[in-house]
Amino acid sequence: MGSSVKRLAFGALLFACSCAPLTYSEEGAVDFQTYASVRVTVTSSSTGSDAASYLASELAKSSGFATVTLDPAVTVDAVLAVTLKVDFSTTVDDQGNTVERYDATADYALTAGASRVDSGQATATESSDLAAAESALDGVVTHYVAPYRL
Repeated sequence: MGSSVKRLAFGALLFACSCAPLTYSEEGAVDFQTYASVRVTVTSSSTGSDAASYLASELAKSSGFATVTLDPAVTVDAVLAVTLKVDFSTTVDDQGNTVERYDATADYALTAGASRVDSGQATATESSDLAAAESALDGVVTHYVAPYRL
């Protein structure tokens, strides 16, 4: 009797695995064929990083934009303007220790000519200003991830 239970359990498992596979997809925040090239500008209150270069580099690696530049002389389909703000604060934890914290906010807008194509905000909290700034900018990059289908 034990082997028939095992066969029945194996059959049920095999049946469950034969269902249609799940499909995960990310269509992308914008039409990356229409907006294939982008210029990045960053206005930042963070003093420890070159935020524009960091953002451009990360977008070039991971976004759906075919071309990412910082050069204002290059003709592009859209401009991604980011305002990055990093605030410092201290709190006291449960043991009475002072904890330093940096809260970063990256407000972004993608424009083509006079038209706003997309906009949003990414936030992060870290233990250093550089880490907070980069984490917030990573949120912008994540928003513009290249389309995929798995």
